[in-house]
Amino acid sequence: MVSIMKEDLIEPLEIEITGGLANCNAIKTTNAKPWYEDIKNFLQTSQYPPFADRRDRKMLRRLAIHYFLSGETLYRRSFDSTLLRCIDEHEARRLMEEVHGGNYGPHMKGLILAKKLMRLGYYWSTMETDCIKHVRRYH
Repeated sequence: MVSIMKEDLIEPLEIEITGGLANCNAIKTTNAKPWYEDIKNFLQTSQYPPFADRRDRKMLRRLAIHYFLSGETLYRRSFDSTLLRCIDEHEARRLMEEVHGGNYGPHMKGLILAKKLMRLGYYWSTMETDCIKHVRRYH
């Protein structure tokens, strides 16, 4: 049998209930820097970001192997050696709207939408999860 001492009891958690909406105080920030900025700078100058430690430098070198810089445009090499143009968050949203909206065929599931965008030659780091969330929002 287990004996529980009074000192071992957990203090109750106090929860404050407010009358306002939960999202009224949310702040949405937009990062002016695209997700691929560090990779692009590394390929251009072969210099690491100032905040990078040894582990970050190693990871950046490994990531940079899969990318190709042509002028100011960054491409990712896919597994079949096709080049996929890296795009930022705003362009990704626009493309998901356009492709899922029916301009490039019927409505599709999230992973199918991501594969369709890759066949069209585009890439971003959170492509699959963004496409799944985009499709769930409309269905």
